[in-house]
Amino acid sequence: MKSTFGRVVVCLIVLAFSLSALAATRDGVVVSKDGRTTFATHPAKTSHPYSDVKEPGATANYNNFAVKYPDGVYWCCEGYTISGPDSIIGEQIWEAAGFTATTATITKVKFAVGYVTGTTTDVIVSLAADSGSGTPGTTLKSWKQKLNTSEPFGDCCSVNSKNISVPVTIGDPYWITVTTETTSDIWAAWNLNDTLQLSTDAIPLAYNEGSGWVGYMGYPGSAFEVEGQ
Repeated sequence: MKSTFGRVVVCLIVLAFSLSALAATRDGVVVSKDGRTTFATHPAKTSHPYSDVKEPGATANYNNFAVKYPDGVYWCCEGYTISGPDSIIGEQIWEAAGFTATTATITKVKFAVGYVTGTTTDVIVSLAADSGSGTPGTTLKSWKQKLNTSEPFGDCCSVNSKNISVPVTIGDPYWITVTTETTSDIWAAWNLNDTLQLSTDAIPLAYNEGSGWVGYMGYPGSAFEVEGQ
C-alpha cells in the first residue's frame, strides 16, 4: 500500500516528536495545540473501496482525489479540524476549500470528512460564492450531511456525496464549506488530499474560528471533488 498507508510511518514519527504540543485526544485521534489539524495515530488496517463514477455528462470542476491509487485516494490520517462550539476541543473550527467553476451548473459535491466524536453526527455543507476577498461569501446551497460513524476518521477511502443543481458562472471562484450548528459538539476532520505527494501546488483554503472566514493559499488541500454540467 504505497500511497495513503505508506505515509503512516512518517505520520507517527512526526506525532512522536510533537505529542507534547497536542491537545484534545479520543481513541487514538489527536488534535494539534492550535486545534486546526487532526491526526489519527492508529489508522485502520483495512481500506474501503472508493468509486469515482460520475453522473452521465458530468465533468469535474475540481478533483484532487488520487483515483489512480486505490489504497490512498486521500490521506487517511491527517485532516483539517471541524469542531462544533461544544466539542471536546472547546471551540468552533470550520473549514472551506475553493475552486473555479468550469461548468454552468454544479451537480454533485464529494468530500472526505470523517467523524471523531460527539453526540452530534452531522455537519453542514454549503456551496458558496466568493466574497470578493478570497473567502466564502453568499451561500448558494446548504445541507446537513450525516457522517458515517462506523467508518470514522482514520479510515480510508469512502467519501460523502450530495447531488445538487446550482447554476454558477464559468470562470468565477466558489467554495465548499464544512461548518456546524451553533450547539454542535461534533469533532470531525476534513482529510487532506493525496493526489501528488511531492507537489507544492496550493489551493484556496479558509478557516473560521468564530470571527469570520480567514482565507489563505494552502497545501495540501482538503480532499474533495465538484462535478457539473
